[in-house]
Amino acid sequence: MKKYIDDYEIVIQENSKGREKKVAVYKGAYYEINIDETGLIKFRRNSLILLALIAIGLIGAGFIGNLGMYSFYVSLPYVLSFLPLYFLVDGGLRLPKEKRDFRRDEAELIFKRIRTASYFLFPVLCLGVIGEVVYLIWFSASAIWQELLFLFVEIVISAAAFAMIWIQKPIDVTRIISEQVRIEEDGSTNNEEPTL
Repeated sequence: MKKYIDDYEIVIQENSKGREKKVAVYKGAYYEINIDETGLIKFRRNSLILLALIAIGLIGAGFIGNLGMYSFYVSLPYVLSFLPLYFLVDGGLRLPKEKRDFRRDEAELIFKRIRTASYFLFPVLCLGVIGEVVYLIWFSASAIWQELLFLFVEIVISAAAFAMIWIQKPIDVTRIISEQVRIEEDGSTNNEEPTL
C-alpha cells in the first residue's frame, strides 16, 4: 500500500548465485500492545468466536425469507452490514498467535481495522433491529414467526457485535519508544508517543 511506502527502504542484496535482487526492508516505527501473551491468545480466541457468530448469523438471517426484508429500512442495514463485516473478518484473520512487536502496517491493518469495523457494524445492526421492530408493529400481516425469528437473529448478532467492541476496550496499541529520548528545543524530554 502506498500509505506505508515511507516505512520501507529498498535494499539490493546478492543471493547465493551472485545475482542481485531488490528487497524491501522495514525502517519504520514498531508498535506493541499492552496485554500479555495469554491475554492476546484469549482475545484472539474470543474475537474469532464472536466473528464466526456474527458472520454465520448474518448470512443465515438472509435465508429466513421474511417479508420484512422487502422493506428498505430492514434490507438496507442488513446489506450495509456486510461491508464492515468484510473488514472485521480481514482484521480478525490476521490476529497474531503470539505477542511481538508489530510494524505500523500490521498494527493498523489488524487492531485499528477491527476496532473501526466493530464501531461501524454495531450501529448498522442496531438500525436493522429497529427497522424490523417498526415492520413488526405497523406493517406485519402474516408469517409473524419468520419476522420474530429474523428479529431474534438480528438481536443476537447485535449483542455479539457489542461484545466485540467490549473485549477491545482494554487493548491499547502504542508506539515503542526508542532508546534515544527526543529532546525538545527548550531542553525538556518528551517520552509520550501517539497511540493507534
